Amino acid sequence: MLPSDSAAEREVVQVVLGHGPQMPLDYACPAGGVAEGMLVRVPFRRSTQIGLVVSHKPAEVAPDRLRPIAEVLGPALGDAAEAVFVAQALRQRYLCSWPQAVSPILPGARGFEPEAARWEIAAALSQQELDRLQARAPRQFEAYRALWRGPATLPLALAAPMARKGLVRRHVPTPPPAPHAGGPQLTDAQAAALRALRAGKGGTHLLFGVTGSGKTEVYFSLIEDALGDGRGALLLVPEIALTAQLVDLVRARFGNRAAVLHSAVGEAARHSAMRRLHEGLADVVVGPRSAVFAPIDAGVVIVDEQHEASYQQEEAPRYHAQDVALWRAARRGATLVLGSATPDLCTFQAASEGRIGLVELPERIARRPLPEVQLVDLRRTPGRIFTPQLTQAVRDSLRQGQQAILLLNRRGFHPSMVCTACGHVPTCPQCSVAIAYHEGGEAVCHLCGWRGAAPSRCPECQGKLRLLGTGTQRVAQAAEETWPGARVLRLDRDAVQRVGGADKVYAAFRRGEADILVGTQMVAKGFDFPLVTSVGVVIGDIGLGQPDYRASERTFQLLMQVTGRAGRAEHPGRAVIQAFDPDHAAFRYAVRHDYRGFAEQELRERRRGGYPPFGELLLIGYSGIEEQAVAELAQRRTQEVRSMAGGDVRVLGPAPAPIPKAKGRYRWQTLLVAERRERLREIAAALPPPQDHQGLREALFFDPRQFR
Repeated sequence: MLPSDSAAEREVVQVVLGHGPQMPLDYACPAGGVAEGMLVRVPFRRSTQIGLVVSHKPAEVAPDRLRPIAEVLGPALGDAAEAVFVAQALRQRYLCSWPQAVSPILPGARGFEPEAARWEIAAALSQQELDRLQARAPRQFEAYRALWRGPATLPLALAAPMARKGLVRRHVPTPPPAPHAGGPQLTDAQAAALRALRAGKGGTHLLFGVTGSGKTEVYFSLIEDALGDGRGALLLVPEIALTAQLVDLVRARFGNRAAVLHSAVGEAARHSAMRRLHEGLADVVVGPRSAVFAPIDAGVVIVDEQHEASYQQEEAPRYHAQDVALWRAARRGATLVLGSATPDLCTFQAASEGRIGLVELPERIARRPLPEVQLVDLRRTPGRIFTPQLTQAVRDSLRQGQQAILLLNRRGFHPSMVCTACGHVPTCPQCSVAIAYHEGGEAVCHLCGWRGAAPSRCPECQGKLRLLGTGTQRVAQAAEETWPGARVLRLDRDAVQRVGGADKVYAAFRRGEADILVGTQMVAKGFDFPLVTSVGVVIGDIGLGQPDYRASERTFQLLMQVTGRAGRAEHPGRAVIQAFDPDHAAFRYAVRHDYRGFAEQELRERRRGGYPPFGELLLIGYSGIEEQAVAELAQRRTQEVRSMAGGDVRVLGPAPAPIPKAKGRYRWQTLLVAERRERLREIAAALPPPQDHQGLREALFFDPRQFR
């Protein structure tokens, strides 16, 4: 039977748009109703937008006075209710608006693009109903008859009214059969880890495995389990640059059932991947942070290299992918696996206390030894990029036909310039950071991306400029000079700005087309190059001076990760760390591959200062185009915070941010420290809304990854 089109029979639903009003909008839903968490196409102003149904409510006006939903597209995530649950969790945890909470979920609508949609018959009509349809809507009748032969594409203007009547629906193909397990034989340690994770099915677990211990094969076995149960799998990686190798492995194991979601694959490829997910043709998702919102019913969610800072979203909503993974897994009864050789200390503390599971892989595959690590004092070899120890280590690898990796976490040729006459350091016109000198005489700001010609003279006194420091471009040049005949590749942010840039560098190095790979922290994250037997850290101290309580932790993690690239196959590895402060704890423990020793010392320091995991932080940031206005806003708001904070909350500041000006905006900040997150939320929620004038902005940054 044809359903009734009576508007009076429709209920009122509330829809949130990703770019629109701050509150949900009221629409009349089509016949048959619509569930919360469904993606819908709705009229908005003079066009249509895709939004998320978040609730139903009693009609305050006659439903026929409301604009109707144009089209019901499908569930936003693996299940309709899950999308609303995640959006509400984002709002509550990060105190963001409805559009901000919904915006990361809506990219799942890309698979519903009109030109990509295929339709099928949804209701069988009697001859009388067919005759009536032919008389009233001949184009709809012809389209309906065409679909008798099978699913086909239809123009949205034609398909939408037919869908509202219940005549057609989007075609969902039959998913492919589950793959057959085809991985290598697991080691005893991998098999034991897999048994422990299977026993804890549906819970959260830290898979704590040293570099080269075979965590990926454990992941794949869990993915096969999920597919065998008729569910999907979500595998998150921290960097786009990491996807190349992992995607190759995933596709080799799971074929076309794998979908890759990240910005570097191009718009058409992303749309295609989303369409395959919505149609059930793909059920294994691989991607960085934003892939956590993939429209999939995951039976297992894996966060690889979970310690990486890139899982934190910097713009509102300022979510951490691990938080969202935890919510989705808990909601759907999925297993959440957090994998790392150097887990962040908050997660490690939670596992040590039994609040989440702890599964360990303490040895490398085939009991291969971890690389021998040598620490060299740079103060004894001033002016040299490579110490004799590092020079010899790389030379030994090259002589044996093997490869080397050199890490320096600074891009460019020289990180800064200084006037030899007046001491002026040229800075970016938009930011209060020194501009870096790049190859070809180009000046680049590594914060906002500004580029221009490098000045030949001091802009203040016209004195002579001296180039300072060393970046990856200079290291690559020095490598060619130090090891003549060696083929050198570079992997840093400049290399990945081109589509496929990182993938090409990775593939060329893996094929043996280069002998030395020079790069920033990107070379430390997850790559498995069997021929790499030596690793050099050119300056290990970079990052230790950052005004961040996690500076030591992040430096230690980077050192452990990059040295772990050496000796992963049959040849033993060697690493050389060059540092100006070799007595620092991050170096002393990294040389011994002693994660637990470092964690114990660092956690003692955290406890004394009340920092996570023994306390909670809230950073309130203020920014604007007028410096004085920003300072006044910071002073005023901090005074309001102090009036609400009791003895259980420390209020530090206000003060200029570590980088006082960024992208043309001046920045100040206030830091709140408390034992309970709820106390910080109370203060943040009670703050009066900031007055938006003179381009002033205020933002809240909650510290992530707390297991409570």
